[in-house]
Amino acid sequence: MSLADRKEREKIKLKSKILDAAKKILLVQGERGLSIRKIAGMIEYSPATIYLYFKDKDAIMHELMNTGFTILTNALTQESSEANPVIRLRKLGLAYIHFGIKNKDWYNIMFNSEKPMQHIEKCSVEWDQGMRLFEYIRLTCREAVDACHIPDMDDELLALHLWSSVHGLVNLALTDRLEIIKPGHTQALIEQSLDVALDSIFLNHSSRSQS
Repeated sequence: MSLADRKEREKIKLKSKILDAAKKILLVQGERGLSIRKIAGMIEYSPATIYLYFKDKDAIMHELMNTGFTILTNALTQESSEANPVIRLRKLGLAYIHFGIKNKDWYNIMFNSEKPMQHIEKCSVEWDQGMRLFEYIRLTCREAVDACHIPDMDDELLALHLWSSVHGLVNLALTDRLEIIKPGHTQALIEQSLDVALDSIFLNHSSRSQS
């Protein structure tokens, strides 16, 4: 291994350590407890070293958000082989909800934190990971709309509607609100709610078209 390769590997390793430390601090102390100084102390480097890799803590949060979206996108693309687009939407919705419930820390960074989006606004960068995921959902919605012969349906608004639905279900599950509605039946409520959302669009329309 050349000296340049070794240095590059060390940079990648240190960047990963910075992100891991930031995530650990976030889990225990939340966003308000996160600081460059605390990250530096945890990995035993100077704060100046952290700034060589990240402009500020918002940039760190943005990087963590992108990592979370990569994990989520990988989970959703496992359902891409389903030929029926309506069934695929259901599988995507369930995979999304499963990810959110099983990865509460990632989910909160990705969707419930202002810091990553503040970094995007300050630095004029694109929300690439999030928009790629939304585009994948939109295209699947377009397939489903075409397959069900639904006229004048805006696929972008439909994707936003379905995304809002599953996002709401995740947050209700994470805060145990679904347990209040029907204790011990959170998973069933999630699946039934998703089915109602999809049926109200695709099944009901198909019934009206056939009548």
